[in-house]
Order: sequence, then structure tokens, then C-alpha cells
Amino acid sequence: MKIVVPASWEELTNFQQKAIIQIINEVNSDDFSSSYLKIVQVLLMKKHTLWQYLRMRCILRKVSISAFEPAVKFLQEKPKLYTFPKIKGVLEPAPRIGDLTIEQFSLCDTLLYRYNEKKQEVYLRQLVACLYRLPDGRFDKNKLPEVAKLTDKISLQDAIRIGFIFSAIRIYIADAYPTIFINKKPEEDQSLRPVFSTNKTFTPFSQIIVMMAADELRLLGNLRECQSTLVYDFLNAFVESKKIHKIKQNAQK
Repeated sequence: MKIVVPASWEELTNFQQKAIIQIINEVNSDDFSSSYLKIVQVLLMKKHTLWQYLRMRCILRKVSISAFEPAVKFLQEKPKLYTFPKIKGVLEPAPRIGDLTIEQFSLCDTLLYRYNEKKQEVYLRQLVACLYRLPDGRFDKNKLPEVAKLTDKISLQDAIRIGFIFSAIRIYIADAYPTIFINKKPEEDQSLRPVFSTNKTFTPFSQIIVMMAADELRLLGNLRECQSTLVYDFLNAFVESKKIHKIKQNAQK
């Protein structure tokens, strides 16, 4: 019997992705040893069917569970999950949230932080509603209750999956903009940088948006214009603003 298991996050089927994310969500640390058997069982099943289950049981009777240890190592890596599942009646975000405005990203980021802190389903449901949009394609905070009526129909497992994907994209963004998302930073810069770790003071991105709107350079215009700027355009402008201010400061020395 030929045994093939996924070797990366990208190779997981929809069933495997949801099941693995659910297992990780139930673990309170990066140590998955207690859930090792469950993870291996999922990796051996492409779909949640009786045939796949019986095949998995047959494999585990013939192959030592320890033989699959190398196969689960990719779960310790940063998850490269950048595409959101579809939900009936609403539009999903573009890959890597390329079509989100910075205002929308700021709200989603705050909701994810609250969910990570409190582990309350209400924040997760609000996050999903904030990520998805009505068919007209525009993000409108006033229409979030209308969006929520549609997104709240999905299962909790699907909502957890969406929150996990957003977390993965946030990690991708943090890696792409290291001058903005810094873990260790000088004390004087502490108040001006968004922090995503739950053990640190959280800085809502809305403060960064206001700061950009009030900046003398006005690279993105007034507050309303800043809020409607796409997330990557905003981050690029923020990096450029920091560079210009640093040049000015050095010139004054």
C-alpha cells in the first residue's frame, strides 16, 4: 500500500485543513505532542468518509505511529494559507487580503486580538463578518450586521479556519514589513507601533491611521482618504513616511 501524506500547509485538503486547524486551536501551546495521534489520523485521510477512515486504521495497524513524526514537522512552520473559503451570499477577501482597506484590516486585527485574549466566539464571528463583504463589494461598517446574518450561518469550525487564515496572512504581512511590525524595539518607539503579541500592550491600528492622516507629509490625504486606502498601499506609504522623517531628522543633526 502506497502511503502519501501532505508535506506542507498548501497540500492539505479542505477537510484536513479544517481538522488540523481545529486541533491546533484546542492546544494551548506550540507543543502538539499530546495531539500527535489525532494529527496523523487526519493526515492519512483526504476526506471525512468511511472508506478513508478504514484505510487510515489499516495503515496504523501496519505502520508504527512514530514513523510519521517527520511528516508533521511542517505544522511547526509558519502556515502559508492565504486564500479564504467562500461563504454563500457574500464576497470573500482576495488572497492575502489584497482588496481590504486599512480601516477594514484595523478592525479585523483588533477583533482577532480580542478573540485570542478572551477566546469568545462572538469576537471570532465578528471577525468573519468584518472580513467578508456584501455582493456590491464595498466595505461599510454600517452593513456589518447584514453581513453577519449570512456569515453566522457557517459552522464554528469554519469560522475558526477563517480566523486562522487571517492570522497566517497577518504573519505574512509582519514579515513583509519588518520596520512596522517589530517584536523588539526601542522604548521611545513603543507607542507608535502596532503589537500583535498577547503578552504585550496592544496598539490598535486605528491609531496608526490617525497618525498618518495628521502627518505633515499627508502622503495619503485626510483621515477618510487614509481609511479607504488599500492595506498594502497604506503600509508602503507608512514605510516611506518613516524614511522621509528619518532623513529630515538626520539632516538636522
